Amino acid sequence: MGASLRRGQAFGKTTRTALAVSLAASGVLALAATPAQAAPKPKKKCYTGQWVTTGLTAKITGKSAQTGYTQNVTYKGMAGIKLKLDPKKGLVYNFTGSKRETFAGVNVDGKRVEGWEQLKGVLYLPAKITGDRKGVITSRNKQARGPATGTGMNIKPERASWGTWKVADHAKIGHFDTPVVKKATFTCVPGKKLVVKDVRKWDTFTETLVMNLKPVKKKKS
Repeated sequence: MGASLRRGQAFGKTTRTALAVSLAASGVLALAATPAQAAPKPKKKCYTGQWVTTGLTAKITGKSAQTGYTQNVTYKGMAGIKLKLDPKKGLVYNFTGSKRETFAGVNVDGKRVEGWEQLKGVLYLPAKITGDRKGVITSRNKQARGPATGTGMNIKPERASWGTWKVADHAKIGHFDTPVVKKATFTCVPGKKLVVKDVRKWDTFTETLVMNLKPVKKKKS
């Protein structure tokens, strides 16, 4: 068995050598030696890069099982949030310098509510991003980190401060501050706009977020 295998190996080697001589004589071998062209670089995804919000809207609706009243509150504002998207790393929010969000509507007690929320600082939100001009952002919210903080206040039915909190801590427990996505869809127009939509549900309530962004233009040197 061993001798037969060795003979087979010797025969194969001899055959390959003879073939190489034949190819060289015919000029085919010279073509085979031509260096292969480098593989083209992967195309940049439409959503990849730096964006800034031109504003957002959100609405929370749902009937409270405890009070029987239907909550209907609308949120808007937060222009100026800088958002970086990367297909491997996920999202980086920079809230510093952005506008506050205001809200108004009817709460779970059937009372008129008004107030505001303000975020500042940086939030790192790891996420899986699929698609290109259309796709899905699935956040890994339990891995959220960063120094970003939030403050807020009810103005109606009575004035009451919300104090200060860390945005990452909220995300980790599934309490998403308005612009922080959970599992969002997006549409992208190259070099013009990005629209992110996130529908979040808990208990008997639904929050629908629509966030509009434009690309951050590089400063000319």
